[in-house]
Amino acid sequence: MDKKILVIDDDESIIWVIKKALEPLGYSIISRTRLSSGLKAVQEGHQVILLDLILPDGNGLDGLREIRSVHADAVVIMITAHAQMQSTITAMKEGAYDYLEKPFDIEELKIVIEKAFRDLSLKEELRELKKAAYETESPHMIGKSPGILKVFKDIGKVAPKDITVLITGESGTGKELVAKAIHYNSRRSHGPFVAINSASIPKELLESELFGYRKGAFTGAVSDKRGKIESAAGGTLFLDEIAEMEPSLQAKVLRFLEEREFSPLGSNDLIKGDVRIIGATNKDLPGEVAKGHFREDLYYRFNVVQIKLPRLRERKEDIPLLAKFFLREAANKLETGEKELSKEAKAALINYDWNGNVRELENVIKRACVLSTGAVIEKKDLTIEEDASYSIKDFLEEKLKRYLKDMTKVANFNLYGTVLSEVEKALISIVLRETNGNQLKTAKVLGINRNTLRAKIKEYKIK
Repeated sequence: MDKKILVIDDDESIIWVIKKALEPLGYSIISRTRLSSGLKAVQEGHQVILLDLILPDGNGLDGLREIRSVHADAVVIMITAHAQMQSTITAMKEGAYDYLEKPFDIEELKIVIEKAFRDLSLKEELRELKKAAYETESPHMIGKSPGILKVFKDIGKVAPKDITVLITGESGTGKELVAKAIHYNSRRSHGPFVAINSASIPKELLESELFGYRKGAFTGAVSDKRGKIESAAGGTLFLDEIAEMEPSLQAKVLRFLEEREFSPLGSNDLIKGDVRIIGATNKDLPGEVAKGHFREDLYYRFNVVQIKLPRLRERKEDIPLLAKFFLREAANKLETGEKELSKEAKAALINYDWNGNVRELENVIKRACVLSTGAVIEKKDLTIEEDASYSIKDFLEEKLKRYLKDMTKVANFNLYGTVLSEVEKALISIVLRETNGNQLKTAKVLGINRNTLRAKIKEYKIK
């Protein structure tokens, strides 16, 4: 790591002492005696900065705020006189790394600087580890089609800029993967990546999940709870399915995006939220705005930069690459052994329309790996319909239509429970037969816990 230190102090004797103490240890000292010239030097990428609180042309606290706004990773150590301790406390709250009180001890200076560079090194190492983990766990972001290459370029452009991003695309196209790619390639990569899906949380609970709450805010609030915004401090908050937010919550999210502060439920205290917001939706947001379902001002707040993900059927040249990866992943994680696709199976995958996009392709490949018996997956092993428009929903509607018509005439009949239990029983029975009664394989195919499967087998008396 480059061991450059920027000193912003108008006292030449202080600068001389710092150079005398640190240069023999291999540190390179660059000094500026005015705040304006010091802030210009910060743009050159100095990671450790010694900043005096009082300068001829400005206040060190203002300089600290500006440095933090443009260079969040920078380590700023304040230089202060004893009489300025209240300002020092303020500086620490504003994000200063540490402070040195004049006249400072040389050994203390060395310890603080050494610790600063050590922490920077650890942050960089953690950032690289997280990035490597992301690349290992989420290599679905692969492809060579023009559509996906444009997405890669867009990610590269927006990741370094600390701005709000809107990701649009159908379900299963990989919106969360794009959000993670932006996060792990940004200067916030050392911070947490926190995701929340607005469609998967009951609307009445979504506000408390986002903003948190204080003890006694509502029935059941027996203790304070941090919200997702607070949990994502210093990192990225990914808001998925933003079109599902209630109008009242939309107004509060808008206020947060404008002011970057919020109040937990049951509290009047304002808390600063140092997070980058990335939103996503599979809906036509301008259409939702026109219908009055989504606030126009919130749409413009989210839509600073938009990344639109192509549907899988629009990037068919990527299907073989994705299929190859999912085959390898199934072999490693599901212990299915090395398998490959026959020519007919490859052709079937390319010709299929993939309404569920990459997520559907992943499920089809992994299911075929588990259920097929040989080393080659044939077309018959792929659970896809020749008519891509004929979905599971269409199948169920067709089969249940006559039955439901008759049953709705019967009073006091538990239609909902009966239909769900019969469909669940049939599904488990079919997969058990396909796996020759192997409960471990069946649980993996169904995507449920093995103990849950055993309980269902017992409940439905499946043999």
